[in-house]
Amino acid sequence: MKIARTEIFPINVPATPEQVAAGYYHRYCVVRMTTTEGVRGHSFAGPIDRTVWPAVIAATEGASVTDIDGMLRRGLNRGAGAEHAAWDALGKTLGEPVHALLGGARMQELKAYVTLVWPGDPSQSHVSHAQTVDAVLAYQAAGFEGVKIRCWREPGENARLCEVILAATGPDFTLMVDRTAHVSGATWTYEQALAEARELQDVGVRWLEEPLDRYDLSGQSRLADEIEMQIVGGEGYATPAEFAAALVARSFDVIQPDASIANGILPTVRVATMAEALGVPVCLHGTGGLRLPGWLQAAALIGPEWQELAIIPPTLHPDEAWSLNESVLRSAPWSIDRGRISVPTAPGLGLDVDDDALDRYRIG
Repeated sequence: MKIARTEIFPINVPATPEQVAAGYYHRYCVVRMTTTEGVRGHSFAGPIDRTVWPAVIAATEGASVTDIDGMLRRGLNRGAGAEHAAWDALGKTLGEPVHALLGGARMQELKAYVTLVWPGDPSQSHVSHAQTVDAVLAYQAAGFEGVKIRCWREPGENARLCEVILAATGPDFTLMVDRTAHVSGATWTYEQALAEARELQDVGVRWLEEPLDRYDLSGQSRLADEIEMQIVGGEGYATPAEFAAALVARSFDVIQPDASIANGILPTVRVATMAEALGVPVCLHGTGGLRLPGWLQAAALIGPEWQELAIIPPTLHPDEAWSLNESVLRSAPWSIDRGRISVPTAPGLGLDVDDDALDRYRIG
């Protein structure tokens, strides 16, 4: 059985202006692969960059549906989450979920944390301590045991905010902070990172994400040695060599492959295998909405402590932020209950897609 046709196209699910402003998920890049037997595999995490679409199509059309590694080597590895559609087609062909094809799930549900980003100033400095605390307490009340916020405020202010949050939630709640140095607008020096990390550690923050340039492997390794709080990162790495270099350098206490940026489920699982061999825990960098199924299939196999749900606009529950997905699905692929998200067990990625709806909402 071969892939007869690969289509890549954006969709815009109907949303009101108020829903768009509130951050409801409604736009995706779809990859749809149709086999010679008429089986369709889907990914909603396709490449936004249209220049790579011809390479993805050339790498997949005419290929055996079982030859996912070959497709990756022929150019599918340039396609972000396009590879997820190939796994979906294979799983539906064989009647098995992707995690079963890869060796079986260690977990049937995953403990989730939400990453909160308010609209407006990326530094979040316009959001008051009280607003932040109220939002975090709402997620705690919904059963989530952890959240992540941005660490882009002025020196000292990040730790003060975290101290206020943890005073409200209590010490058993997990608070993580994300610097993501390459997009925060300013890269800390090592001395700045060390000072901020010590302050965050002292108030009880669980982890600090990408405090330095992600390619400053020695700097982050040194910081991880000096600080008990976890230093985590890796979301921006796209190649096995980048992950291997970071793992060997011990740059991070936790490595975070992204199942789109790393170019697929299979490459992500391979990173996790490398990390496990070196004793480094893995927590996948997150996503949300209809992009999520490929992440859940990989995470079920890997067995991480956490699964990130990102980016969630406060104060929406993920189910609410993703509710517009229902217009292109025939049934719900997962459930979120008390901060746990179930792993889809239906064949492939677990999505029952309404292709007529996809074609209605197709752009261009």
